[in-house]
Amino acid sequence: MRRATDTTLRNLATLSVIPRYPRRKTTRQIREELVALNPDFEVDVRSVQRDLERLSGLFPITSDTEGRTNCWYWTDPHALTQIPAMSGPTAFALKLAAEYLKPIMPPSVLRQLDAYIRHADTVLGDTSLGRWTDKAAIIRQGPVLKPPGVRDDVQEAVYTALLENRRVEIAYRSKARTRANRIVLNPLGLVVRAGIVYLVATSWDYEDIRHFVLHRMSTAKLLDEPAKRPAGFRLAGHVREDRRFSYPLSAGKLELKALFDAHAAVHLTESRLSANHRATAQPDGRTLVEATVPDTADLRWWLLGFGAGVEVLGPPGLRAEFSDQARRLVNIYE
Repeated sequence: MRRATDTTLRNLATLSVIPRYPRRKTTRQIREELVALNPDFEVDVRSVQRDLERLSGLFPITSDTEGRTNCWYWTDPHALTQIPAMSGPTAFALKLAAEYLKPIMPPSVLRQLDAYIRHADTVLGDTSLGRWTDKAAIIRQGPVLKPPGVRDDVQEAVYTALLENRRVEIAYRSKARTRANRIVLNPLGLVVRAGIVYLVATSWDYEDIRHFVLHRMSTAKLLDEPAKRPAGFRLAGHVREDRRFSYPLSAGKLELKALFDAHAAVHLTESRLSANHRATAQPDGRTLVEATVPDTADLRWWLLGFGAGVEVLGPPGLRAEFSDQARRLVNIYE
C-alpha cells in the first residue's frame, strides 16, 4: 500500500511540474524538480520517462522529440487547474485576488494564472460563494476617477524589471515638462494609490528615492544591468513609517486640535487618528478632537474635506493656513 501511495504522490507531483505550452521541460529537468520537491521521489530518468509515457495516456500531456531528448508540456492549459481539483474557497480567493490585486501583479504572473481564474468561474458557478460579490463591496472615498491608461509594453518592462531586480530605461514626461526625458531607473517597489500606479525608484546612480507614475512613461526598455538598491530600504517603511505617499511637509508631528460639528464628529468618536487620540464633547454640540499626527499634505486635504464642519484650533501655524484658505475661498465665491 505504501508503494502505491508513493507512486500516486509522485505522479501528482510530476503533473504539477510539467509546464503549459509553449514552455517545455525535458525528462531530466522534470526528474530534478521532483527530487527538489521531495527527496523521497529519488527515481532515475528512465523511471520518470516511463511515468510520463503512462500519464500521457490519461492526461493531455505530450512531448516533442529533439534528438534523443523528450520535451514535455500540457496541450490543454485548462486541464492543469484540475490537478489537484480546485475547491470552492480556493476559487473564491483566486477571483478576489484577480479583481483587487490585478494592478500590482506582474503581467507574466497574470498570464500564467489566466486559465486558473477562468476555471475558478466554473467552480464557483451559481454557488453561495459565487454570489458573494453581489453581497459585499469595497468602495473608495470621494469621486471614483477613471485612472489614466498605461501602455502594455511599459507595464511589462517595468514589472519585469522589478521582479528580476534589473534596471529599466524609460522616456518620462513629468508634470512640469512638455517633452519626455530619458531616465535609467533602479526599481524599488510598486504602489497603487487612488488607481494611479507609482514606481518607487532611484535614477541612474543617485541615492534619492522618487516616485514615477507609469502613465507618464511613453517607452520602457528592460536593461541587462542589476538594479542598485539603497542600503536598508524597505517599501513598507517608505510607505507606512516614513509616510512618503502622504506627502510629508516636515519630519515632525503636529499636536492637532480641531472642533468638529456633530455630523462630522460621529466617526471620530469611533475611529482614531493616533494612539493619543481624544474626543471631548463641547457645550455647543461640537466635539474637540486632539491627536498627535504626522505633518503631511494628506492631513490638510482630509481636514479641507470637512469644509465648514471643522474649525482648526491648533497648532497656530496650521490654523493660520486654514484661515488663509478661508479668506481665499470668500474672495472666490463673493
